Amino acid sequence: MNEKDLQLVHSISAVIDDGSSSIYVLHAKYTNLVRVNLVLLKAFLEEKRRKGLMITIDRPHQYVSHLMQLHGVDQSNLTFIDAISTHAADTKGGAVAPEFQRGPFHIEALPDFLMKPENNGSGLLVDLSKIDFIVIDNVSTLLTYNTMDSIKRFFEKYVEMVKSVRPGGIQTALVMDRDQHPQLFEFVSSMARKAIDLGPDMMVKKISVMGVPVPVVTQPMQQIVGPGELGTGVLRSKEVM
Repeated sequence: MNEKDLQLVHSISAVIDDGSSSIYVLHAKYTNLVRVNLVLLKAFLEEKRRKGLMITIDRPHQYVSHLMQLHGVDQSNLTFIDAISTHAADTKGGAVAPEFQRGPFHIEALPDFLMKPENNGSGLLVDLSKIDFIVIDNVSTLLTYNTMDSIKRFFEKYVEMVKSVRPGGIQTALVMDRDQHPQLFEFVSSMARKAIDLGPDMMVKKISVMGVPVPVVTQPMQQIVGPGELGTGVLRSKEVM
């Protein structure tokens, strides 16, 4: 990671609130998605010292694990779940990676898989009640295998799962390219507490809290400070995490 990446780690860490169960959606160009995921993982694991889960959809988890090793990101407190791969699980850096046996064509079944591992023989080695954060990589890939309705059901069940496992405790972050799939981005944003726009220079350009744009305040190391509770936003039918 270069200096700009490390500045973004500090910025993202500052934007993510402590002690709240929320969804954070970040907009970045498709070519930067993997890079921003690494930044997110470093922010959660090292800046905030959290324990987490990464659900890999775009690429098998071995790819992300390898990149984390190359960039020196500690993954001893990270567990991987492959939603894309049906190959045998691999373990690196102390992380475990049981596979999602239903595969990406049945993404709406993933929350049930995470909640009831004893029923599918997955051998899931993570206690979700002790997880602080979940990072989901490029969810736009799901449109290759699922309908929009299936993806919406997945997110609705996912929100219910997170709240039932650890009310007020698990934060979710995911990175998308708004320009590639605007309808999906809009849907996910409607469920998010904060939407964060990254510019081509990989700096935070805009923050919205529950749909309401707020000022981006630049501090040393490009640290961005988000506000506290702001208004009710534009959300009507969806409950914000």
